[in-house]
Amino acid sequence: MPRPKLFIVAANALLATFLLAGCDKLGAFNSLQAGDLTPDLADIPYGPDPRQKMDIYLPPAHLRPAPLIVWFYGGSWDSGDKRKYAFVAKRFIEMGYGVAIPDYRLVPAVHYPAFVADGARAVAFAQQYAVSHPNEIDDKKLVLAGHSAGAYNAVQLVANPAFLHNVGMAREDIAGIIGLSGPYDFYPYDVTATQIAFGDTAAKDSQPVNQDLHDMPPLLLITGEDDHTVFPRNSIRLAALAPDAKLVTIPGTGHVGTVVGLGTFLTGDTRITVPIGQFLARATRKSY
Repeated sequence: MPRPKLFIVAANALLATFLLAGCDKLGAFNSLQAGDLTPDLADIPYGPDPRQKMDIYLPPAHLRPAPLIVWFYGGSWDSGDKRKYAFVAKRFIEMGYGVAIPDYRLVPAVHYPAFVADGARAVAFAQQYAVSHPNEIDDKKLVLAGHSAGAYNAVQLVANPAFLHNVGMAREDIAGIIGLSGPYDFYPYDVTATQIAFGDTAAKDSQPVNQDLHDMPPLLLITGEDDHTVFPRNSIRLAALAPDAKLVTIPGTGHVGTVVGLGTFLTGDTRITVPIGQFLARATRKSY
């Protein structure tokens, strides 16, 4: 049964306080949700830069080999730490999926397209890991997922096929993409975060909605109706353009509410987890 609206609003406000107060508060929330969960494999390099490392979480042995989800966190492309998102991994491994969470290079050390290129490189590494560890990970197509700027990274690295091509992959290697509260149609760059991250990049290069989407993999786009950070129109527009997209709008939910809903302690929201579970089952042909 979905949790009462008042409870969800309170939970969203709680995480918003954590996120806006900085990583230490987000870490406290993560600890509350994930407990003592640690990666099965930590700090695996997928490139030479110190930020190019990933953690991999595996479900219980009886659920392996498991389909693999690559999760990209948000943070305006200038902040983030994979260790703070064990609570996301917990949700997915309890559903029977493996989870890879990469760090990636951040603004101002890099700018677009470097952080998306890092995402593609991480996805290629995850695919190679799956192939070489068939007892742990089902080496069929991967699912990409992310929140906010991370949702952008997940979508854009597939929407612009050059990113996958550069790492020896293609759209056909991706089973599906889950975007939570993502920016996909944000030109002109009218906020500081996008101005710094994208500079004078042309809209035809940076905007997922401006790419050739005709053979995109299935998309699940979830947005909060009360999101005033990344407006719901981003998800609505992309869903209208993509050939196979499901749009879910959540009443009474703001920008962080969609990631709060992945929590397993108090803040879980079936309005988010049920469509995600159904989408994953369809994309990976795994029972749900």
